[in-house]
Amino acid sequence: MRLVDLVSLFAAWATSFVLTNITTPGTRMTSHSWILVGIAVVATMVMFERAALYQMCPTLPRTDEISRLLGGILAGAAIAVVVVAFLDWRIGAWEILVGVFTSASVLILARGMIRRLGAELSPHNHLEPVIIVGSGKEAGELAEVILDHPESRFRLVGLVGHLPVAEKYQLEHLWLGPTSRLVELMHVHQTRSAIVTPTGFRGEQFRSITSVLFDAGFDVNLSTGVSRLWDGRFEVRSLAHEPIVVMSANEPPAWQRAIKRIIDVIGAIVALIIVSPVLILTAMAIKVEDGGPILFKQPRAGRRSQFFEMIKFRSMVPDAEELKSELEGENERSGPLFKVDNDPRITKVGRFIRETSIDELPQLINVLRGQMSLVGPRPALIEEEQAFDDEHRARFDVRPGITGLWQVEARRNSSFSAYRRLDLHYVENWTLGLDLRILLATVEQLIVSGAVLPLRRFFPNSMTEQAAPTASSTVIDLRERTTARLVAEHGSGSRVEPTPRIESSNSAPIDR
Repeated sequence: MRLVDLVSLFAAWATSFVLTNITTPGTRMTSHSWILVGIAVVATMVMFERAALYQMCPTLPRTDEISRLLGGILAGAAIAVVVVAFLDWRIGAWEILVGVFTSASVLILARGMIRRLGAELSPHNHLEPVIIVGSGKEAGELAEVILDHPESRFRLVGLVGHLPVAEKYQLEHLWLGPTSRLVELMHVHQTRSAIVTPTGFRGEQFRSITSVLFDAGFDVNLSTGVSRLWDGRFEVRSLAHEPIVVMSANEPPAWQRAIKRIIDVIGAIVALIIVSPVLILTAMAIKVEDGGPILFKQPRAGRRSQFFEMIKFRSMVPDAEELKSELEGENERSGPLFKVDNDPRITKVGRFIRETSIDELPQLINVLRGQMSLVGPRPALIEEEQAFDDEHRARFDVRPGITGLWQVEARRNSSFSAYRRLDLHYVENWTLGLDLRILLATVEQLIVSGAVLPLRRFFPNSMTEQAAPTASSTVIDLRERTTARLVAEHGSGSRVEPTPRIESSNSAPIDR
């Protein structure tokens, strides 16, 4: 990824400072232009390092990655401007604007292509094993997140903690052993990283666990115990050199919601004008293929659970709804969601317009009518709306969207809990900036999907729906795995020396 960023930045800034000649050649030497390219590239790469854009596990969500990319590019451009001022060289404002725009476009698309190809060709390779320290409710929620999101690049090994607590929360199938054997279990499972749940331990126990992990050379990650909050709402401060985490409320001003509606209207009008040739060609192709209706209209739940008729290009045979009951047993989604990857009801034209998201374009009319937004939760079917729990119904506080957080982060994920979690995250953390990042991620996703589409001919078996593993289907009894590995490494007749017991200040063993 560093190499991709380096090449992309070099090409973008060389285009701006050297090739476009926005600043007349006579006012700045060509050699100085190449030096400026180097300064901008190096400064931006340094900012990317500081923004942790190369962290392996967990990988950054797409919207957070785009936010940090834009921040790093702007900071790198600002550093280049400051250096130019000291050198007393000539630089034009348009050069900076072109460089920033080109860098952002190339980087977002290049990273999107690398991410997509990696997910398509080797979706579950190179995952880093991780152990959760704790066995209570918070540990169970963390385990669910890791299992639902393999794109995070974490692979859950199991939980270390108190067995009765694990049994209370039905997590015994993930239990590896007590915390007194934590270091031993980390070595046995060849795991370098641990996620510690502070809410599961007393203060002295928590300090003892982290100290032992650090002394043994393992990576320690701490859970906050608070779910669905964007990390930008947390700030670590020092209270007499003791770290405390400050949480900020999310209260966007009213003008942001007004701007959101203005963007919806203007964006829908502009988009309809730009894609009008695509709309006409798609309508003709659907009609020529089987002579059926061009549009498909379906009741969906909107804001405040009010139902409206959502419009899409028809991508299935005309009697698809009647045939749905025959495919219930092949559903590849969990919960109330329904999807069959190789759905026989999809037409040839329909498969193409689904892959390229062209089938969603008529929803721009729903946006103009005020029934939908450009960005928001996925419009829910009637049966889905009836199945949502009280907490999940918070998604109906906002208009549904053509695109949204779930679509750009986990559209290929079959887990309903991931769908639910991202819905609630969007509602809880909404800002105009989040909408803009989602729109940028959507554009990147559309372009990358179009570029990857021809490769499906060459890699038909690997480019399939990404199914999120579940605890019941992929996690075996890890206590048996621990025993088997110990026997294999030390022999059935030899004695395995336990690692030192982790103890609290009152010498009581930690077993939670």
